[in-house]
Amino acid sequence: MPSLVAGKEYKNFLLGTFAMNIKAVSLNNVVFSTLLVAIFCAGCGGGSSNIPASNNEKKEKSKPVNNSGVKVAFVSNNAAEFWTTAEAGARKAEEETGAQVIFKRPQDATAATQKQIIEDLMTQKVQAVSISVISPDNQTAFLDEIAQRIPVLCVDNDAVNSKRKCYLGTANLQAGRSVGELVKEAMPQGGKIAIFVGQLDPINARERRQGVLDVLEGKADSKSLRESPDGQKYGNYELIGTYTDGADQAKAKDNAADVLAKFQNEENLCMIGLWAYNPPAILAAVKDSKRAGKVKIVGFDENDITLDGIKSGEIYGTVVQQPYEFGYQSVKLMVQLVLNTEKTIVIPANGLIDIPHKVIKKNNVEEFHSFLKKLTNK
Repeated sequence: MPSLVAGKEYKNFLLGTFAMNIKAVSLNNVVFSTLLVAIFCAGCGGGSSNIPASNNEKKEKSKPVNNSGVKVAFVSNNAAEFWTTAEAGARKAEEETGAQVIFKRPQDATAATQKQIIEDLMTQKVQAVSISVISPDNQTAFLDEIAQRIPVLCVDNDAVNSKRKCYLGTANLQAGRSVGELVKEAMPQGGKIAIFVGQLDPINARERRQGVLDVLEGKADSKSLRESPDGQKYGNYELIGTYTDGADQAKAKDNAADVLAKFQNEENLCMIGLWAYNPPAILAAVKDSKRAGKVKIVGFDENDITLDGIKSGEIYGTVVQQPYEFGYQSVKLMVQLVLNTEKTIVIPANGLIDIPHKVIKKNNVEEFHSFLKKLTNK
């Protein structure tokens, strides 16, 4: 699946190294292709075409247009560094469209704070909002109220039963399966596993966890959530626990340290971090316990510490999303919706726009990290 981000280097990277990781699980390819063409043929913000050009075709740089009267917003689910990359994508789209983008991060990662931020944005007369929903079950009614007034997109974490226009992000069951495959590679003989994540209310956390366990149990595919309790064996792997930290990075490290202390004599132990800050927290605890290189670590997302850990061999691998795309594509789509050109946008019938994930290991981490630094101007 091609990227919507303008720029030859970015498109070539995605079309090349991401190609092997595309999971056609939630979108009809024809419908999504129509979406891509529709968005850009409609000229949303002056971005260049996403369709790969021939070697001889020259691309013009995207030129900002005057949509200064358009105001849209993006609200993350926490303040993690992950969202810095998403904001970079949103700012690129802001530059290309000429619209005003307000980017907000709930510092305490609570649904109450997220609700207050959205209410404040409504008083600022934003015309569309993208949200990584913290607690879908508890926020659906509120999201429906907002959706009656302005277009609402769910990004990264969905509220499936809400009246949002669409979900734009990772197919988390499939991404979780990729994590499970990394666990099997890192510890093929089986053993004990521990899963670490910020919260289990968000559906992305539950789906990633489910995908991991489905693979370890030997299930051929993952279609939905099911009962998968802690304390049971999944194939040759015993899940000793799923540890939440409320998006508190100090608590995340404490959780990892507690597991290491409890299982200090366990030779076959793999610790799995499902949110961006979890793998660095796990690694810090493992280093403190003098067990780096002995305890297996598998991660999620592209924190710099995680990528450096893969380079050093202290982390086996990670599954990365495309947060830059989350920000970029959502802003582009919101501007389109605000400009009353919705009739030119074909949103898939299932309401899902899948942005593919990628598996990062020692053999490709240098290339990916260099690419990421260029993307975020680090």
